Amino acid sequence: MEQGKKKGQTMKKSIIILWLCLTLGGYGFELDKFPTYSTHYDKQRNPHTDLSTAMQKAEKSGKKILMVVGGEWCKWCGQLDNFLDDHEKVAEMFYGSFEVVRVYYGEGISAEGKSLLTQFPAPKGTPHFYLLDSKAKLLKSIDTGYLERGYSYNKKKFVAFVEEHK
Repeated sequence: MEQGKKKGQTMKKSIIILWLCLTLGGYGFELDKFPTYSTHYDKQRNPHTDLSTAMQKAEKSGKKILMVVGGEWCKWCGQLDNFLDDHEKVAEMFYGSFEVVRVYYGEGISAEGKSLLTQFPAPKGTPHFYLLDSKAKLLKSIDTGYLERGYSYNKKKFVAFVEEHK
């Protein structure tokens, strides 16, 4: 009898936890509130137009622009997305501190992508960060390798990066 009562209490707790997760889950960080150019690499997009839009937003918000160069083909670009998905608060800091513009780099890069990136030092790897002011003046070219840890990114270093450069 006692064992059946414990199972019932455990089931009840599980249902309550499930209900809380489903109810509160919708209040988390949502990437769809950001422009597509901030969250996806797309070789069909015009990065000049995207950067221009980010410049206008940065001028109004007082934020710097973080141009993230990479592609869907890039393992570490995918790891960056996974890391941000797994660390909601870090993602909020990252997207909340910068006007983020993702620029496709790699095979099949558009003429517009090539012409934009020739204005900056060549990336040594991907993803690569270019920190820009609101007028798109290069403040810093950043190899993201130092932010890595194992097969992901180091949370402490990533937060420090955002804090230092925002």
